[in-house]
Amino acid sequence: MILLIFKIVICSGLLLGFYYLFLEKQRTFKFNRVFLLSSLIFAYCIPFIKLNVATNQTKAGNLIFGNSTQEFQNQTILSAQTLDLTQIVVWTYILITLFFLLKFLFSLLKLSLLKGNKIEYKGHQIFLVDHRISPFSFLGTIYLSKNHVAENGIDERIFLHEKFHVDEKHSFDILFVEILKIFSWFNPALFPIKKAMITNHEFQADEYVLENDFDVKNYQNLILNEIAFTQKFQFTHQFNFNNTKKRFIMMTTKNSRFSLAKKLSVLPLIAILFLLFSRKVEAQNSKEKTLKVKQDVAIPLSIENATIEEKEILKAFKNSGKAIHIKLDTIKPKFVGKNENDGPPPPPPPPSKVGQTIAEFPGGINKLRSSLNNNFDTSVLTGNEGLLKSSLNLTINAEGKVINIVAKGDNEVFNKEAERAMKIANEDKVWIPATEKGIPKETVFYIPLTMQFAAPEIKK
Repeated sequence: MILLIFKIVICSGLLLGFYYLFLEKQRTFKFNRVFLLSSLIFAYCIPFIKLNVATNQTKAGNLIFGNSTQEFQNQTILSAQTLDLTQIVVWTYILITLFFLLKFLFSLLKLSLLKGNKIEYKGHQIFLVDHRISPFSFLGTIYLSKNHVAENGIDERIFLHEKFHVDEKHSFDILFVEILKIFSWFNPALFPIKKAMITNHEFQADEYVLENDFDVKNYQNLILNEIAFTQKFQFTHQFNFNNTKKRFIMMTTKNSRFSLAKKLSVLPLIAILFLLFSRKVEAQNSKEKTLKVKQDVAIPLSIENATIEEKEILKAFKNSGKAIHIKLDTIKPKFVGKNENDGPPPPPPPPSKVGQTIAEFPGGINKLRSSLNNNFDTSVLTGNEGLLKSSLNLTINAEGKVINIVAKGDNEVFNKEAERAMKIANEDKVWIPATEKGIPKETVFYIPLTMQFAAPEIKK
């Protein structure tokens, strides 16, 4: 989850930085609007898009799972009064989200409580507010003070400005950002992106008014006259938008001759961000057999039901000394010797199994094995290792979170890949924790792994 948030924040921040550097001062208003909206959609979607990364796998082996066991840790379970960092984070997120949700609803309520009456003017809904306000629009309605309606009607410049906001549905852009802020307020890029959107909307509306042959200076004076009556409505486009200086500069600015090149430079940026922030999925290209999952196969195997390859594993096990055997539900004591020559103390007698339950992976052990197998990349191995053995040790705390993964075996590359695959399999997963007499306990979960590489075929 942290990696997901990181990708969203960094990606949206980089796109916003590109906008300020290359596009903000260009008179490519329609393109800029599409870019700002698309950048948000892209930043929030790219972490979920899968990108297949081809890996050449010319060697393949059988990954075989042994019987998994668990060991209860000798620890004291803290009382319910102990602060849980995860719960603090969750409740903090919920409270801040509720704050932004209430703020959103309050802004809508504030608009609905305005007193006045509706009229229709040139095919558009006009809401005439009783008290003096600056003109603004929201969704399909233009809000004007009754003072703006003179004997000759509404000032055409004001009407055209707000009409453009309504026709182009600019309010939906702002609502989209506000809804994102409710659930992803942790993304700091949303606040300047909203400001950039509103500024660009005003540039578009100003351009539309001036295209109807109105004098620039008179139009600027009209905007300045409305500044004193600004109202703070969160989702609206106000005629006298407070970023007046930028608007006045843009009214007389000519478009850059490099505007097309700047727009095209978006394409390599999107390609780079796609490679950086998409979800990488390894697509193995193999002409030989791919990994073969042996669900519920324990070590040692039964000679009667074993395949030829599994019989080879049996022989290897027989010759390689005793296999790793772990007793279920034994307590792991903490020993501190006086010096390095002190031997370990004798093991304590195993506790009673009455009232104990083991930790359980969401969906069961077979789902964990399947996920581990799917994420295991055999291309890191040469294929000449023969028989490989390792024991994956997962420490599962009383909250069901995997807090440590260690693989123990003779081949370090095999161990590291087993650890990596297991970390991916447990990403964002919460186990049902083990219990002892109804109390959640920390346990160590053991999964023996064996991989046998067949001897390479000699091409004739």
